[in-house]
Amino acid sequence: MNLRKHAEARDCKLRLPEVCNRDSATVVLCHIKRGWCGSIKPPDVIAVWGCSACHDVIDRRAANPWTEEELDSMILRALCEQLAYYTSERILKW
Repeated sequence: MNLRKHAEARDCKLRLPEVCNRDSATVVLCHIKRGWCGSIKPPDVIAVWGCSACHDVIDRRAANPWTEEELDSMILRALCEQLAYYTSERILKW
């Protein structure tokens, strides 16, 4: 399955407080690049659905009002929700 295509028009999983625009029309698969090498994107399974505003924050194109630890915690929550969804819908099999 094409996980990038599957993200279109979904609800934002990041839901960053006071940032998220909750506009499903802007949702894309946002790759989590924490600890990843340079500009190389990680595999699509290391990503979450995010609106344009949340995506800008995790890609550092917009201001981040949280500590790195706080932001990492929110990203981890979203990734866990994402993986649980993939598993329940049998999109990914472990």
